[in-house]
Amino acid sequence: MRRPASFKTFITLSTSIILSSCGGGNSKLGNTSSFNVSAILAEERPLSVDERNIATRICYAYQSKSKNFRGANFLGSRFIFLAKKTDCGNNVTSYQVTTTMNYDQNNGLSYFPTNTSNQFFGKVETDTSGYLAQLCPSILTNQPVSNTTTQQNFKIQISFIREQLDGFVLNYFVQQPDLTYKISNAEKFKVRTQIDYTNGQVLGMDEYYSSQQLCSSLDRNKFSNYEQSFTSR
Repeated sequence: MRRPASFKTFITLSTSIILSSCGGGNSKLGNTSSFNVSAILAEERPLSVDERNIATRICYAYQSKSKNFRGANFLGSRFIFLAKKTDCGNNVTSYQVTTTMNYDQNNGLSYFPTNTSNQFFGKVETDTSGYLAQLCPSILTNQPVSNTTTQQNFKIQISFIREQLDGFVLNYFVQQPDLTYKISNAEKFKVRTQIDYTNGQVLGMDEYYSSQQLCSSLDRNKFSNYEQSFTSR
């Protein structure tokens, strides 16, 4: 997977499966999508009160996950996901991914697949690793936070959502020759935060991740899809 410049990308939603198992979610995946090929760059603005409330819960949950995942109960343990991808040729592949969670070469945390070479998003998102690492310090200290980040020739806009779980969506816009911005790809995360946590579940777990990316700048109606859901550990 790739992101514009230094970021890795994607977004999608689909399939209708209710997932439940030890430590897993009860995420219901619908046959809808948050990705809009005609999406335009929104006005840059501070996060709303509701968005900040969701963002604060996610940052605190990610903070707990960052600490807990480095402990003996999680480090080196197994995490299982379901994945589904639809490529630019409209070929659909569904598969289960068994992983081992451990440190990566940058001393961050990642899920390492043990049974597949198929597409998989393995980065463990925390308050210090992933996109929210640049926002959580300001969010948790009640500092102003913008919905837009600029990186070279692209802009990333974030929105915080409540869809069964707390979550956030990242839309990536690439600058065009005429200096306008057009969407190229997006990502979505649904996170287990304190208000949806019970014993046996994993606080801060990304229960659902989805992504979409335009297949070609010449055909802006065609895009690839990918989604994964945590099922058990």
